[in-house]
Amino acid sequence: MKRLFVSTLILTALASCQPITDGGGGASNTEFTSVSGLEDRTLPVEGGSFVIGLTATGDWTCDCPSGWVAIDPKSGGAGDFNVKVEVGENKGVTNRTTFINLSCGSDKRTLLLTQGHNEPKKEETVQDLYLDSHFSTLMHYSTGRLRTTSAVMQSFDLSKDGQTIYYTQLNSKFRVYLSWGPRNGKSTPSTYMTLNYTGHGSNFTIEEAADGTWLWMDNYSSKNASGDYWGAQIISRFPVKSGTTLNAWESAENYYFGESNISVAVDFEGDMLTILGISSGRIRTYKLSDLKALPVEDITLAQITYGGEDKAPHKETTVTPVVKARDARKLTPLGDFSIQRGTYSDGTTVSWQGFDIHGGLIYQAQGNGHADGTPSPGWVQLRKVDGTVVVPLTFRTQVCRHHRHRLYGARGRQGARRRRVLRLRFKEFRGREARHHFQLQSGIS
Repeated sequence: MKRLFVSTLILTALASCQPITDGGGGASNTEFTSVSGLEDRTLPVEGGSFVIGLTATGDWTCDCPSGWVAIDPKSGGAGDFNVKVEVGENKGVTNRTTFINLSCGSDKRTLLLTQGHNEPKKEETVQDLYLDSHFSTLMHYSTGRLRTTSAVMQSFDLSKDGQTIYYTQLNSKFRVYLSWGPRNGKSTPSTYMTLNYTGHGSNFTIEEAADGTWLWMDNYSSKNASGDYWGAQIISRFPVKSGTTLNAWESAENYYFGESNISVAVDFEGDMLTILGISSGRIRTYKLSDLKALPVEDITLAQITYGGEDKAPHKETTVTPVVKARDARKLTPLGDFSIQRGTYSDGTTVSWQGFDIHGGLIYQAQGNGHADGTPSPGWVQLRKVDGTVVVPLTFRTQVCRHHRHRLYGARGRQGARRRRVLRLRFKEFRGREARHHFQLQSGIS
């Protein structure tokens, strides 16, 4: 009953905004003779403080039922006092309201205190957020000679600061050149390394770590009847060192996923690694730190054939490799789904091209080549790691040919010395790292 009586007094005080006296209407011997700063108020989301000044003829109290309000002092005796009220930041998504109750004998007064909140961020359409308006007007150009004379670029990546470009090319089918140099280099890069019998090099990620620069790429492919290397069974981590030549079995780390013909993309900041099954269209994403924590063990792969090409360092060999690797089949992926391919009007299925992962989003591009110089259609799509569609498969008419989600290349004219010059032109996302951008146009002349 006492609690009910006090609540009634508080509500009555709030309604009247006047001191409450005893039922006889006479003044109490214990009361506030003066109170200032007790007006109802609203504080901003970041919080604030204010002072209640009072003069009391006897013992008094000042209290609040909410833990987010600090009061000092909370009580006193007869005399003059300044009571400080402090409120911290409101991190919630709604306003919050409470009462401050001041009491001296039968003289009871109440202040209504409200604090604002941050407005929820306006939900932008996925089209605005990822494909159109969030491209800046800043244009980057990169002009540099490609390493080989007869091979198109397979994929590329940029350093964290956006100043160095890394790219892969096939040479004699059995080897991949990884070259790198200034984004706006004017001549053939002098820094490159060679990887033998690894795969096609159509998707890779550069890691800039404390112990050096590393290449994550598909590995342990097999030579098919046409001499191409496809069907990668392992994702490997290679040290990036200019002038070196590494064979497939000379990688520093290996990861096995129980599927062949796979490629990889890694988001180191987000601690995620994604593989795409080129044949199956299956996409699986894992926590990178969980993969690295797996034990290294001997894993027997499917039979492969390698070597025997002109200039190859090994004769043609067919083996069933046993590889020291971490077995990702022991983990449950963060996401596991399949994506559809586009289809041209004549029923031709569009080829997979590049993909990447950043911030829990998977960017994937599709499109076929255009050897005759006529731009061919291409598509892009965005998914969350669990397969939820963020941007559906979207037709992009300006796309020519693309590896990863950032490269739209083209074969072009060959000069007298069969030199090729790469010209990259792309718009970058505002607020994103340079290495996670869509590239809109490129050409080789």
